[in-house]
Amino acid sequence: MYSVNKYKPLENILCYDDFDKGLHGWMVLVPNIRADRMDYFPEHKKYAEWGPPMLSSATFGYAGTHGSMNGTYSMKLSSRPIAGPPTEPPVAGSTGHAIKRLTFLEKEYVKFEMWYAIKAEQDRPWNGENHIRGFGLVFDIQDEEKRYFCGARYMNAAGGKMQQRWQYASAVDVDDASWGDTAPSASDSEDGSENGKKIYIKPGVDPSWLGKRYADGGSDSFKDVPGGKQTLCYNESVDKINWHYFSLTVDMEKREYVELASINKRYDLRGCKPTLVDAYPRINQLLNPILWVEADTDRRVFLFVDSVLVSTGKRAAL
Repeated sequence: MYSVNKYKPLENILCYDDFDKGLHGWMVLVPNIRADRMDYFPEHKKYAEWGPPMLSSATFGYAGTHGSMNGTYSMKLSSRPIAGPPTEPPVAGSTGHAIKRLTFLEKEYVKFEMWYAIKAEQDRPWNGENHIRGFGLVFDIQDEEKRYFCGARYMNAAGGKMQQRWQYASAVDVDDASWGDTAPSASDSEDGSENGKKIYIKPGVDPSWLGKRYADGGSDSFKDVPGGKQTLCYNESVDKINWHYFSLTVDMEKREYVELASINKRYDLRGCKPTLVDAYPRINQLLNPILWVEADTDRRVFLFVDSVLVSTGKRAAL
């Protein structure tokens, strides 16, 4: 058994998920089921087509089996060979998602760490680096007053053009209708209305797929990390992967970002804020980490996660 020495956790380890032992509660992110029948709302069925997590030995046709960074299996997220324009929301099948449903004990620092690799499918010549639109991690957090999403996205390519920069989740000031989706799960009605009024998801919620998008990889849901341009290690051969370190630290007491770390770079995000909305019913103390990967073209793309560590503490070591 490998230790957690490859990580830099806070005082208390909430979970350490080594996927050699299974998925550890990571599961598909599916749409909310209707309250009045055992079915999805029609307009949300597209979310059910986003790929579920799976265990993988990272086997490629020429290189053979990579295994994980330390062991045999990683958690693999996969898209289908489809993508919409970079200016449009993700289409059905263009992303793969995984969520772990947790709660927190105290409003303190929380830190997410992982070792991961990204790759396009080995199905054609050229290494496919510009076929990966991006990947990321968000915490879905709710305390007694507010719900908010803290997260980081690596914007890799948009419309086939390399971007290679980090972004953090924080919505621009737009109205509810402009954010991009309705919330039928908030009501028992067929069309998602309440007393004849359409219910919209609030800006800042579900930033990995909502919010207007732009041709250069910008969006209404993410802001660029200052100085966040970074070129990752993407092997020139289509059948080889390299493992990377990533972490994101959040101050739940201040509802504020603290730090993003990627391989050899650390970005101080103190003062950067997520977008707050009023607390939802029944989900107090929510602390759900969500991972995703998104395709930029008609080629499948993968996020391999060797392991994940989530820790909490009173102090963040910067």
